[in-house]
Amino acid sequence: MPRGRGRGRGRGGRGRGGRFGRGGSRNRSANEDGQPKEEATKDIDIEQHPKEFFVGVVSTEEHMKAQKQNRPRYAAVLAVLQKNGVAISQNSRIRALAMAWARNDYELADSLLNNRSEFGLPEVLKAVQLLDSGRQVRVLEKKLKRFQLSAGTKVNPKKMGKIKSDIDNLNALKPPMGSASGSVCKQVAHWVKGFTKDELEFYALHLPKEPWMKLADICHFNPKHDFAALPWFLPFCFGGDAPDGSMVNRCRNLTAENVNSLVKEYDIPYSHLKQLKDSLTEEAKVRIAEYEDKLDTVLWYYEDLQCKAVDDVITQRLAANEPVNLASGKLLERLLTLKMIRENITRYSRNAGPTDKACFLPSLISLAEPRLTSIKLPLESPIVVIGDKSGSMEVAIRTSTIIAGLLTAIASAKLVFFNTENHDADFMPETVEQVLELAVTTRAQGGTAPAASLYPFYERKEVVKTFIMVTDEEENQQTHGYSFADLYQKYCEDVYPARLVFVSFLRSQHAAGQMVSALQTKGYKPLEFRLEGSRPDLSKLDNLFGLLSADSADFDDELAIAEQRIKTEGIAKVYDTLKKGLQDKNED
Repeated sequence: MPRGRGRGRGRGGRGRGGRFGRGGSRNRSANEDGQPKEEATKDIDIEQHPKEFFVGVVSTEEHMKAQKQNRPRYAAVLAVLQKNGVAISQNSRIRALAMAWARNDYELADSLLNNRSEFGLPEVLKAVQLLDSGRQVRVLEKKLKRFQLSAGTKVNPKKMGKIKSDIDNLNALKPPMGSASGSVCKQVAHWVKGFTKDELEFYALHLPKEPWMKLADICHFNPKHDFAALPWFLPFCFGGDAPDGSMVNRCRNLTAENVNSLVKEYDIPYSHLKQLKDSLTEEAKVRIAEYEDKLDTVLWYYEDLQCKAVDDVITQRLAANEPVNLASGKLLERLLTLKMIRENITRYSRNAGPTDKACFLPSLISLAEPRLTSIKLPLESPIVVIGDKSGSMEVAIRTSTIIAGLLTAIASAKLVFFNTENHDADFMPETVEQVLELAVTTRAQGGTAPAASLYPFYERKEVVKTFIMVTDEEENQQTHGYSFADLYQKYCEDVYPARLVFVSFLRSQHAAGQMVSALQTKGYKPLEFRLEGSRPDLSKLDNLFGLLSADSADFDDELAIAEQRIKTEGIAKVYDTLKKGLQDKNED
């Protein structure tokens, strides 16, 4: 293990109390050094653009400035965005934590660390590395100087170039102030202690060890003191063996031959078994469905475990009122998948009626109904949802129709579809079951003329205050000589300046859509939520609801209240109340 900060400290280092965040494996990414791949957005300040400050890419210096100049507002924005389900960029989370530490603001840092779903292992490691970059520069500069002073020793030019490049990269990363000080490492170590035995076993069994090694190299954890729940965990990360007889020791080398016998003996997380799903016996599947702590996990991987006996286990767990805490979008995706399994629905055909498969679906729909239909969106009525059923939407048609249908149901909106013409929906969905039925009966076909669905409202001079477009933004035909952007401009000038929201299915989440780009050229700024067209992920639907909430006057009111509470009650109390509220919301 490379030598870390401070003199005379080895791998174990001196023990400090500690805590590590959980939930850090949720599809997050950053460069190796924690720097964003995108350039920081200019002219965004937390006073005028609170949402954009944390959703976009803002420099480390700007985070430092914002925390110094208006700490209550900075903390309040983070809290309210989280409460509303807005996805805060990973770069913002890393920089918020790092700059709190740099300012010795351990109250703010602790409040952030307590949100383990947002500040997990990747975020903590990147924040610590950010603060440690200055020390790393000094180490490399000394190494470079030694090479340069080595008389008569031929140094590889590539090696010298690599060191110089690393120094340049670290200097670009180095924050305006702060270091990975003993106090910072003490708070990180205090966080580490919060990991349970099961959580550490999951890391040992299923996730990479390198992040732990890197963090330990800087913070010098005491394996026994800081990892009291599993004292062998840190040595294991550095190449040691798990104890004989432990689940990690027995289950690291799963095979098709031993997987079923090991499932009988140990409660192995299914995510670790998934690679051998085709080798699982029905008996093993039933045991997994019984021992998985969360019913969510069984529903998430239902296709892998599907059999009549597992259906019975799920039915029993639902009857026992076990909670289902899947995100709203993921829950909808599961309901759609279960409906298709139960009714033998494929892309092109449908059985006459339900089978005996997924017999628990009606109970799950009943459980989901009040939760999904009680979602409130701060949108001005009248609202029209315009869905894209052109041929280019074939891959995403069911996902897009579910989104369009759900938005219609919860916003009491009118729903229309377009290809080359405008089409009224066969029915206006009001329940979850109707949303699902609409999704499996809507077909994608024909050309693409988005203006076709806007034109009737323009022609009738019908006032609509909010249009929600659910589309891949492709446009290859006009309607009455108008493109969508041209007709929208006419509608705003001649009828009403309607708000425009796009749920866009694009080639990638970072791609620019054709229709939004055309609107922006005309000076319009529609709210846009992007999904990947080839693999649309309904679990991100909650982020859309959060963005809509954060784009309303209600958000400004919530922010003002939170800011005042932080000034009078302190960050810790406000964040603790928020944490309890989110837990209660998930349990409802």
